[in-house]
Amino acid sequence: MNDIREDIIEVPLPLPFALKVVNCYLIKGKNGFTIIDTGLHTDQDLQVWEEAQAKHGWSWNDVEKIVLTHYHPDHYGLAGTLQQLTNAPVYLSRTDWGQAQFFFGRKSDMPERMAAFFAEHGLTEDWVKKIPGHLRSFHSWVEPHPEPTWIAPGETIRMGDRDYQVIHTPGHADGHLSFYDPERQIMIGGDFLLPKITPNISLWPGADPNPLATYLSTLDKMKKVPVKRIFPAHGNAFTHYRERIAQLEEHHEARLQLIAKYVRDLGEPTAYDVCKCLFGDRLSIHNLRFALSETLAHLEYLRVKGKMDLFEKEGTKRYRCKVD
Repeated sequence: MNDIREDIIEVPLPLPFALKVVNCYLIKGKNGFTIIDTGLHTDQDLQVWEEAQAKHGWSWNDVEKIVLTHYHPDHYGLAGTLQQLTNAPVYLSRTDWGQAQFFFGRKSDMPERMAAFFAEHGLTEDWVKKIPGHLRSFHSWVEPHPEPTWIAPGETIRMGDRDYQVIHTPGHADGHLSFYDPERQIMIGGDFLLPKITPNISLWPGADPNPLATYLSTLDKMKKVPVKRIFPAHGNAFTHYRERIAQLEEHHEARLQLIAKYVRDLGEPTAYDVCKCLFGDRLSIHNLRFALSETLAHLEYLRVKGKMDLFEKEGTKRYRCKVD
């Protein structure tokens, strides 16, 4: 746990998958603390929050509010439990509350919808069968769900002793929010912008139909915001804000060119065929789900741009490069 500013405390929480750690934050004020993102509902993550209390001298009763950047389990998972412990309101976007229920609600058919979606795009039956159980395994990481209070872009929210602007930064998640202190030019960015890795941009059934276009639009919008330091969910706080945006724009342009090459070389591939070219065929079910969804996001971007045709052949959807 690191004191990054007098009022901002980083709380790194362990994750049982490849990212290893998610950075959550405490913002200290005269009247109490704000928690930003929560980690997963695991004994380990709850223990780290208790260690943060011992180190920094606060209790659950000192928490004024809990604020979430987005609905993904490593950010959302402990929100309901922490709400029960603190009696504090949990703030998030209405969009991402809906996404949390869609992906992780006990009555949701999203696990079956996603399995069918991936099957249409060429995922083999042995993997397709694993998708519903894999998604339902997240229930224990996100329950109980919190009772939400909505926040929306354009509003301000008091965290600690300062007012932060609420900014919609979608792409990684449809309702993703970042929080900006214009006086200090500080941003708490969740997964919007990460210093070393590329935020996953995924196409899911029932969500944004062109998430890469959305994310690139977000990057273009956000490069105009003067930011001296950004506090991300993965990796250290950093200052090369506009440089990092440019790097991510270049990354996606290169990835689009590479995907177009694979489609030309393969002829009429499925998205899963392209995914294997990009990421190999030795992924875990967790990583495969993200790899295939990210491949689809790039393919759909190219299709909408008029660079690809999407058609059905022998029961699966396939892509074909258009002739210039």
